[in-house]
Amino acid sequence: MTQIEAAKRLGIDRSKITDLLRGKLFEFSSDRLFRFLNALGSDVEIRVIAKPESDSQAKTRVIVI
Repeated sequence: MTQIEAAKRLGIDRSKITDLLRGKLFEFSSDRLFRFLNALGSDVEIRVIAKPESDSQAKTRVIVI
């Protein structure tokens, strides 16, 4: 998919696609990024689990299947 095609599908300017590809995510809310993923054919699942007692600090991970 070209940047122009992606921009049309997501309803944003091509320059915003470039920002996304460069990791400039600060302009986009989490909700909006999730909607982009849905528009591109991906389901988004958020799961909250208890931190194991053996871990000193809680973690945030993104897992792509």
